[in-house]
Amino acid sequence: MASLRQDVHDRLRGAFERWQAIRGTTTKFELKMRGLREHQDPQYFLRPLIFSGNTLRTYEKVLRDFVDFAQREHGATRLEDIGKKEFRAFMDLGIAQGLSVKTLNLRRSALAKFGSAVTRQTESFAALSQKYGWKIRQLARLGQLPGPTRATPSREVLDRVVAILRDWDARHFARTDEPRAYHLAARLQLETSARSISVTERLTGDCLGEGNRLTLRAKGGKALTFTLSSDLHQVLTLWFAHNPGPLARERAYQTAYRRAVLAAGGQVTGTHGARRRSIRDFYAERYRAAVGSGIAPKAASDQAAGEALDRLGHGRNRVDHRRWYLAR
Repeated sequence: MASLRQDVHDRLRGAFERWQAIRGTTTKFELKMRGLREHQDPQYFLRPLIFSGNTLRTYEKVLRDFVDFAQREHGATRLEDIGKKEFRAFMDLGIAQGLSVKTLNLRRSALAKFGSAVTRQTESFAALSQKYGWKIRQLARLGQLPGPTRATPSREVLDRVVAILRDWDARHFARTDEPRAYHLAARLQLETSARSISVTERLTGDCLGEGNRLTLRAKGGKALTFTLSSDLHQVLTLWFAHNPGPLARERAYQTAYRRAVLAAGGQVTGTHGARRRSIRDFYAERYRAAVGSGIAPKAASDQAAGEALDRLGHGRNRVDHRRWYLAR
């Protein structure tokens, strides 16, 4: 069993290292476009790759459980022995156990990556993943699976979180003489509705522009431009003048953010909660402005939701993302 676990680790690590070897010469978006041009499949060149250390760790945890299951229940002795039968059995077990929609979707995504990056069963595992995605959605609609809560923290809690992180950053500097900017990352999430990776490891001084502008690299390499408050833009300009390089390490920021939320008396400890709070506030502001200009409420809601989805980097007509982020 230890051998299968190690083999999974080694092959997933290889998928991550393949991306590291080419990431300076291309982007995920460019690979998607190339897949469309050459194979009519935007995921063709993405499936064999793993793009972040977080994804690597998350998938490895799921797939270690998967190969343990395959060896214990089906007698697999090599990774190549594991196929569609084991895929179905592992997913059906999770459904029978009443795992949440979020957990089941993570499981099927990890299994699809197992097929594409570990055993080269790309098409069959991708097709099974899509099939189980449909099945999970149907069971969720019928109320037979618990859905994700997607809780959204209050603005008051997040304001306290920023203050706590600012204090902790100051104390860290006083103790170690090393500057830290977790409170700036939190402020950026609240002003831009960005993911944590975009305001930490992907953020450098080159992202700042004139007129309080900031350009962030979002999912898939997409560039999104925002206008910051003059105060935050000035603080960031001073920060990068003395501290070149990325603003922070994402995992360290996420850990500090979680601790700060608990210290502030909050319950939603993931950094994506700040993204949801920010985009809901943005939607409410745009909705009020549209209604104030004389637009009918339904049209104003659709217009504000479209602007919010654009801000998030998603398509305006993504009904699922509108429901997830705006609950409408």
